[in-house]
Amino acid sequence: MKSGKSGAPQRSDGDGLCELDASIDPSLSSTLIRGIEVLRCFSSSDLSLSNAEIARRLGLNRSTVSRLCKTLMHLGYLRRDDKEAFRLAPRLLALNYPVLSAMPWRHEVLHPMRELAQMCAGNCSLGVMSGDLFVHIETAGNPPGWPHIPDIGQTGPLHRSALGWALLSMLRGVEFATKIDELKGLHPDEFAAYSSKVDAAIGRCRQQGFCVSYGDWRPSLVAVAAPLGRTADGLCVAIACGVPMYRADPDYFETDLGPRLSSAAEMIRSSGIFVLSRGD
Repeated sequence: MKSGKSGAPQRSDGDGLCELDASIDPSLSSTLIRGIEVLRCFSSSDLSLSNAEIARRLGLNRSTVSRLCKTLMHLGYLRRDDKEAFRLAPRLLALNYPVLSAMPWRHEVLHPMRELAQMCAGNCSLGVMSGDLFVHIETAGNPPGWPHIPDIGQTGPLHRSALGWALLSMLRGVEFATKIDELKGLHPDEFAAYSSKVDAAIGRCRQQGFCVSYGDWRPSLVAVAAPLGRTADGLCVAIACGVPMYRADPDYFETDLGPRLSSAAEMIRSSGIFVLSRGD
């Protein structure tokens, strides 16, 4: 099983069944994994997919994909459009509600997020660490003509994004080493290419409270991020501001917006919601 750019599993073999069965822990349910992989085929650029396209992407035969999709439709997680292609169904959002409802502190941070978004004439987002990705859990700001507006549930790479670097900076000792080994294993070539940036950004977050990314995740954006800390239930949370690349002025990001975001993160931590360890 391979991982593509989007993070979704990709296969290049004929029917994929032998590879899947051989690659997973025998105590896991291969049928459940296949069903979730079907859902992960969809993205903001692939809203509608045919049975044949899903089968091609996963390396599964069409009859297997047909059964999986029929089951997901029965559960209310897929629907058909007017061209008889499959689309994700709104009921999937109900799965998110228990996760988001366990983060009531998102609403307490929303006011300073809006102020930050207005100040930089961009947007502001909160992200949490999940595996090798960050996940947006709150956003603010929607300036006109923007190239990219983050939304709740959107994911991005830890190893090549400002938000990801800020999250990694919160890990220490064995936990940090384990996460870096995980990223190296999942993304060997990319991590090797970005390792110097990862090290520099993590060091800067720990020393100055922020880091800057110039188009590393999305070429059209510049992002500044700051670690917030851990929640009471152990989530690592960071905050980021993004502006379009055409407004990129390094002096502004390095000496103005970055320090301001770091100060805002310190102010948010004073509420007691987040705890940031500064030890080595």
